[in-house]
Parts: sequence; structure tokens; C-alpha cells
Amino acid sequence: MSVNIKDVAKLANVSISTVSRVIHNAPNLRPETIRVVKDAIDKLNFVPNRVAQNLGSGYFSCIGVLSTRSSNQTFGNPYFSIAIQSIAEICEKYNHDILLNFSTNEEREFEKCISMVNEKVVRGFILLSSRLNDILIEKLTELNFPFVVIGRVLNEQLSDKIYTVDTDNVNDCKEAVNYLINLNHRNIACIHAPLKYVVSKERLDGYIEAHKENNIPVNYSLIADGGYTLDDAYLATKKILSGPIRPTAIFATDDIKALGVYKALKEFNLKIPDDVSLIGHNNYESAGFLEPPLTTIDVPVEHLGSLAAEMLFQIINGKHPQKRIILNTKLIVRDSCKAL
Repeated sequence: MSVNIKDVAKLANVSISTVSRVIHNAPNLRPETIRVVKDAIDKLNFVPNRVAQNLGSGYFSCIGVLSTRSSNQTFGNPYFSIAIQSIAEICEKYNHDILLNFSTNEEREFEKCISMVNEKVVRGFILLSSRLNDILIEKLTELNFPFVVIGRVLNEQLSDKIYTVDTDNVNDCKEAVNYLINLNHRNIACIHAPLKYVVSKERLDGYIEAHKENNIPVNYSLIADGGYTLDDAYLATKKILSGPIRPTAIFATDDIKALGVYKALKEFNLKIPDDVSLIGHNNYESAGFLEPPLTTIDVPVEHLGSLAAEMLFQIINGKHPQKRIILNTKLIVRDSCKAL
């Protein structure tokens, strides 16, 4: 005969709800109570039925992970795949599943997420990025529903109320462009991501600030939206290379975009770094295997995901972690840049 939660409660001499709280890693439990319940679980070889747990507790043991991109755009970029994997590992540690939500329509995303809140489908959300004006963030803050943002929230009225984990995108991009400037490059192009996202704006801001601080005019004809994919970045690079001013260096705000740059430069018979120097961002595993190996900014993507998940479970369990955490990045110098 199969063992159920009532059998565990009887052996441990506690209530069914106490067993459920131990299984869910609930706060404010006495260590002795946790020990007794776990001993009973081990003795009975009890394997919790997650559906039954969820129905009994009134909510599902699930964390929502939100990507404001399509599934193809999300899993086509190593950044999101790595972040989601690290989030999933932390959720497994807390005996929770993850529910991935992909949407390029902000209103549809808002409706789906609020429905998940009202129907107790998830206990909290992790947002993989933030928009410049994000109605979902505003609503979740208003509802006081647990969530963490990987990135920064620009709304000054909300920013001090929201838990975020991020890197300093402005300054690390400024450092990368300064590296090119110190190599005597002045016509530096930038292939960026769509500017409706805070991270995209910040990385472009870093590129612009580096120019201004070095008294170099910003040539906006050398700046292009590289979209979401390698092909988008390839087309954006071709457009710049076909323009009146040929860049001597290119800064791509993601290594995926840098791959598109490699492809375009090859088509134009331009060599890296002899003809054009190139810097990327994020330091994906492929960066060191390109020819030549790519100079790029190393971002601790795995740590961003795991830390965001740990923060969320602290909030769910009634704790108050640090509101804003900034992780360090590092410029990795390889062979894709050359002094003029």
C-alpha cells in the first residue's frame, strides 16, 4: 500500500499541515520539528505527490520565469538559456518547478501573469529583463507580489521598492569602448539590441559616454539596431559598412551580434583585426573559439540567475534580502582588436 502524507504526520506526531510546511521549506519551523518530520519521511520512503501538495496548500509550488521575447529569441541566445538553467537548479533545491512564459506582446504578458497571480499558479516571478516602461512591474509592485528583476528598473518611484540583481552595463561598455579609443580608434560603430529594454539602453549609453568623455563626436550613422538574432546583426553591420564612413572598430553589445559582425566583415573581405577591430559582450563559450578569438566582456550570467532565484525564495519566506545587487564584470582581451 502506498504511503501518504497522513502516514508521515501520524508517525511524526504532527499535523498534516506541519508536514506540508516542512516539505515546502516554510519559515518559522522549529529545527526539532523539521528533524522529526524528515526522519518520518525517510523511514516511510515517502515521495511527496506534488499535485497533491499543491492542491492541499492552495497554491502550486511553482516560480514564474518571464521572458519578454519569443521562445526562439530566448533559447537562441545563450544568455537566457544559462540564466534559466541556473534558476531551475535553485528552484529544484527548494522543491519548486519553473513555469516559463514567453511573450512579445506586453498586454498579453500582463494578462497572463496577473491571471497566474490570481489563480495562485505561481508563488513569485523572476523577470529576465525589464522594459523602459514596464506596466507589469508596476502592477506586481502594487499587488506586493514577490518578484525579482534581472536588470535595472528606471522608474525612480519604484526602483527603491524592487529587488534586482544586475551588472553595471553602462560602465563595462564604457570600459570596452575606452579600450578601442586607447588603441587610437575614432570611427567606432555600435551594433545594439532593441532600445525598449533597459539593458540595451544602458549599453548604448556606455558607448556614447565613452565618446563624450574623450571629446570624440558621436557619429550616429555608425550606430544600428542589431535586433535579436545573428542575422539581424549581420544585416545591421552590412548597412553600416555600406555607409559613407567605414568604421575601424565595432562594439557589439552581445556576442550573438558579434557573430553577425564576423559574417558581414567576411562578406566585405575585411579582416579582424587588421581592417576592423571588434569587441563583444557577455563572453559566451563560443567567443574563445572564433577566429580570431573575440575580445569581450565577461558577465556572470549563471550567478545572475541563481542569485535572483535565491533572493526570490528569501522574499517568499518572509525575509528581506538586499534590494539591489550589482555583480562585477571583466573585459577579456583576446585577438580581435588591434591598434591603429
